[in-house]
Amino acid sequence: MSTLSDVISRRLSGSYVVDEWGFDPDFVAILDPLFDARWSIRVEGAEHVPHEGAAVLVANRRFGMSEPFVVARAVWQSTGRIVRVLGVPDIAPIGPVLRRMGAVQDRPDELAGVLRAGQLALVFLDRQLQMGARVGHLERETLAPAVEIGVPVLPVAVTGRELGRRWRVAIGGTASARTATGAGPLAIAETVDAVRAEIQEIIDHRT
Repeated sequence: MSTLSDVISRRLSGSYVVDEWGFDPDFVAILDPLFDARWSIRVEGAEHVPHEGAAVLVANRRFGMSEPFVVARAVWQSTGRIVRVLGVPDIAPIGPVLRRMGAVQDRPDELAGVLRAGQLALVFLDRQLQMGARVGHLERETLAPAVEIGVPVLPVAVTGRELGRRWRVAIGGTASARTATGAGPLAIAETVDAVRAEIQEIIDHRT
């Protein structure tokens, strides 16, 4: 973990690195104390996240802004891996700022690119506006690149309150392991159904 003096030194010398998607690890290091003060996160199932190589995490979401930060921080804290959150708006200044934190646009080509580069990606189900409601839906084309490339798809159940500090992130095993073989429309549809069912099951049994 970089210290603040390390970050400042790299900034002054111009030796800091920003990757091809705009991720700036020094920027995240500067914000880390603020994230730590804002959220206290309990992580379960971190062993399901591969130590290296690509995977897609699929998480539920309510009406709020915390979940992308909470899940990304949970994975970082428990595995040391960066998560590429899909859904950054292509609007300045918020878009470039979120890209500095590792986010990418919610487009199949962006997802395919980060997966082929061996990265972790995070996508969300449709927002769940009511407490206790069933998990949201997910468009099949969202997971098409993951199924076509053949990477693990992991269900993630997120619980917490938008204005609260304490959150829980429970990561399940690979949902796509129980789906049809191949990479056609049936395999994609079954992967979507499987990951939604897994998220619902985790929520039902751990709340």
